[in-house]
Amino acid sequence: MIAPSDAPTKNRKATVQNITLYRDFKEDHRTSMEIYADNLTASLNDIDQSEFTFNSYRPQLGSILGHLPEKANLKMRAARYISYPDQAKNVQGNINHIMDHGYAHLMTKLDPSRTVITVHDIIPILAGRGLIHGVTDQRRARLAEWTSRFYKKAAHIIAISESTKRDLVDHCGCDERKISVIYFGINSLFKKHQNQEKEILREKLGLPTNKYLILVTGQQFYKNLSTSLRVMELLRERYGSDIVLVRLGRETDEWRNDISKNTFHNQIIQLGFLSQEQLPQLYNSVDCLLFPSWYEGFGLPPVEAMACGTPVVTSNVASLPEAAGDSAVTSAPDDVEGLADGVVRLLEDSDFRKSRISKGFLHAKQFNWKQNASRTMDVYTSSTHDKGSKTGSSQTRKL
Repeated sequence: MIAPSDAPTKNRKATVQNITLYRDFKEDHRTSMEIYADNLTASLNDIDQSEFTFNSYRPQLGSILGHLPEKANLKMRAARYISYPDQAKNVQGNINHIMDHGYAHLMTKLDPSRTVITVHDIIPILAGRGLIHGVTDQRRARLAEWTSRFYKKAAHIIAISESTKRDLVDHCGCDERKISVIYFGINSLFKKHQNQEKEILREKLGLPTNKYLILVTGQQFYKNLSTSLRVMELLRERYGSDIVLVRLGRETDEWRNDISKNTFHNQIIQLGFLSQEQLPQLYNSVDCLLFPSWYEGFGLPPVEAMACGTPVVTSNVASLPEAAGDSAVTSAPDDVEGLADGVVRLLEDSDFRKSRISKGFLHAKQFNWKQNASRTMDVYTSSTHDKGSKTGSSQTRKL
């Protein structure tokens, strides 16, 4: 929007503001960032807003970078830290929105006073400083720390949870007055499948129809999958072969090492990848989501599960109390017995299960992309004074 002037509004033609939305490289394979970028971009374009145009920009590796070796991740490091900033400066708009905090360093070539950044979490920084309980690998994330120095240069920061906002203030020196908390939305695909029996959905996904199915997701170090396995060991003592762990996520060396050390490995079903259309089917197929993360910037799976009518057992740290509310059964992430007891109660106490499912439906309705886009637009339009645009003759407001 244009700042007010003394000229009558009816005699002035409104200036269209160009907003560039900076995405990740396709080769990054960062699922949560793709979900955010896809849904925010679509929802912004659905808003009837004649004063703004949106350009969703996806960086390209290019032929030169494509020939660099993969060793030590050299290709992607050159792409992220050398090529992308140069590409970004050539497409910047009146307002720029860096949708992944890992690319905050684009502000070496973008005008920070016209740039908004979304920070999803600062997990690598916290883990490297030994500030996430339960995470033992404390190697300093030097590049992440360098990139984080640009957060406070931005005109405004969008944090995806109050927990992330606190981290930005406490550990990155950001001004809380320049931070807006805007929660993730939930895609409308995530809903209860009223017309399909659970057994039919299980058959579609190749899952057993006559077992208790407990779902765990993710592969990152903070997902606490080793605790999930210990929980399942306790549950097997109660249910024997009638309970199965379904894991959605890429297999890692750490995961293979963990399952080699326990006796539950023959009751694990590994699902490497599912499409956005298949994910709701999976949530509708299982009996419970077990999500004992050590840390989350938001924690999307618990809310997705609730929207599908699947009860949740999760940890009570970081942003998860925000994401799950009082609809999930919660315990400390290292409380194996407490987590196992939560699963047992959901499986055996039908009244308790129904109440958690009902609460979950209501809780999940709070998170929608239309609201996210509307509040993001408020961030874009939150300033009031003129600033000459460096991308053309139009004026833009400093954010």
